[in-house]
Amino acid sequence: MSKQSVEKYIPEVMKVLKEAFPEGSIPSAYNGYISSFGASVMQSGLLPTLALFENTNASTRENREYLSYLIIQVLTGERNDISLLEYVLQNNEALLKPKIIDIAVAIKLCIRTFKLDKGEKNE
Repeated sequence: MSKQSVEKYIPEVMKVLKEAFPEGSIPSAYNGYISSFGASVMQSGLLPTLALFENTNASTRENREYLSYLIIQVLTGERNDISLLEYVLQNNEALLKPKIIDIAVAIKLCIRTFKLDKGEKNE
């Protein structure tokens, strides 16, 4: 990961985030999810992290799987029906891992330019 490799993804990440959250606010849970994503990849590995994040049975505040959807959309430049985990399994994990980490860092930086919606206080 270098400054230049992260910076090249920022314009596409901003475009994808603005399309995904046109009202200009992002649920604050996504800030936490993206913050833990990189650490999880480094500690557990890419495939276990993607399996964890794409677990639809997890009881999380927001859909963590959506983060994987955003990453694959930036990675491939198109909307995909395939999960990021399946995409990585079908392609070269070693080549994709640094790109996915760079995109995750770019998302982490770009999320901070949006208003973070904490939801209802009475939850």
